[in-house]
Amino acid sequence: MLWLMDKPQDAPTLPARYYRQKAAEARQAAEEATTRPIKDRLQGSARGFDKLADAADRAGQTADPPARLIPRRR
Repeated sequence: MLWLMDKPQDAPTLPARYYRQKAAEARQAAEEATTRPIKDRLQGSARGFDKLADAADRAGQTADPPARLIPRRR
C-alpha cells in the first residue's frame, strides 16, 4: 500500500472513459450480488471510479493521444 503514497491523488494516469467503464462494471456486479456487504463494497468502488473519472476530466486527460501524433526522438 505504500506505493499509493507515491502517486498524487489528483493526477489520474488513465482517460476518464476507462474509469467510467469500471464504475459501470462495478454497478452491474452490485446489482447481481446477493449479499449486502458485497453490494455495498461494489457500490463504493463505483463511486471511487466516478471520482477518478471526474479528476481525469479536470486534468484534461479524457482522450488517448493518437500514436501518430506523438513525436518520436531519433
